[in-house]
Amino acid sequence: MDPTLLIGDVVERHLSATKAVEFPALQTSSTGFPQHKRRWKSSAFKKQRSGAGSEPETGSDADASRSSAQGVTQQLGLDEAERRRIDQENRQKIASMSPQEIAQAQDDIMQGLNPTLVQRLLQRANIDDHIEPSPFDPPASEHKEKTPAPPEDKALTQIPPNLFPITNQPKSTHFPAPPSLPDIDPSDPNFLATLHEKYFPSLPADPSKLAWMAPVPSKDSPADKESPYYPHPEIGVSALRFDFRGRFLSPRISRSIPSTRGLHHHGEAPEAAGYTVAELARLARSAVPAQRCMAYQTLGRILYRLGHGEWGKTENDPIAMGVWDSMKQGRVLESLLEAAAGEGGHRGSRAYATEALWLFEKGGWKEKLKGR
Repeated sequence: MDPTLLIGDVVERHLSATKAVEFPALQTSSTGFPQHKRRWKSSAFKKQRSGAGSEPETGSDADASRSSAQGVTQQLGLDEAERRRIDQENRQKIASMSPQEIAQAQDDIMQGLNPTLVQRLLQRANIDDHIEPSPFDPPASEHKEKTPAPPEDKALTQIPPNLFPITNQPKSTHFPAPPSLPDIDPSDPNFLATLHEKYFPSLPADPSKLAWMAPVPSKDSPADKESPYYPHPEIGVSALRFDFRGRFLSPRISRSIPSTRGLHHHGEAPEAAGYTVAELARLARSAVPAQRCMAYQTLGRILYRLGHGEWGKTENDPIAMGVWDSMKQGRVLESLLEAAAGEGGHRGSRAYATEALWLFEKGGWKEKLKGR
């Protein structure tokens, strides 16, 4: 087949033969927007339920509504008639059964169905008053008797005996209250025991954890005489106390310093001011930078006075050797060297540790130890 036969000539059309496009005219409102067009109507059932609040219907709408309402009424009538017919057939069948057959049917139903479902069906069986009870219903004695509500809207014939007039009020009202305990006195020798009994009676008592809360013993009392820094004839060197300048504080001077000087703390002798070398050694390893700085500064000044021979210059001096033994037991020099060589961290702690080591070298105690 010749392919040129499929190609036709180009034909030009005149514009007058083309029909112009026409758009439907839109109704505009005063606002300039197109008016809303209602595209459906309410159902007849909805209009029937709306009642008098709905708009009156005219023409075909009213006829459709009446037809729909009649259809609904007819359907409801058919359902009622069908229900009554089924109920009548069931009653005729039950009437033709013997008591043994009815009992057997009841057993089959109870065994074949869930008891909860059976109970619900029995409760719904007599929902209508005009329906007579079925032989399959449980006896009336099994139903829970409902207590009738008292007639609250009726006047009482007589006043109940448990009421009294408003003018005759009881003289007193008793409310239960916990037993009262004595007030806590901080100066009481039994302060910790009273505190535990009043606020924490159900918790185990641990006096060692509450020792810091104990009151300071009164002067020259039996508890005061048991303090390690009471002016005894003999006091151990490890119990000696020093101020922030590294000066030795005797027991009498330490106990006379007021607490406003900042030297009192919860130590082994809370009534005495000052710090022992062992207490300063523990503070030198504290997690609080301010406590470490105070300990480094005080220990450096004690080491400087020790090297200058303020408490003795030879190994025969018991106070000087006792202070140095306390330094070794608390590993004071190791703590100072570690803090001074540390990178980063608290700069003040590193500066005070470096100063303490310098005071130790300046005092010369290290040179005295070399000659031993």
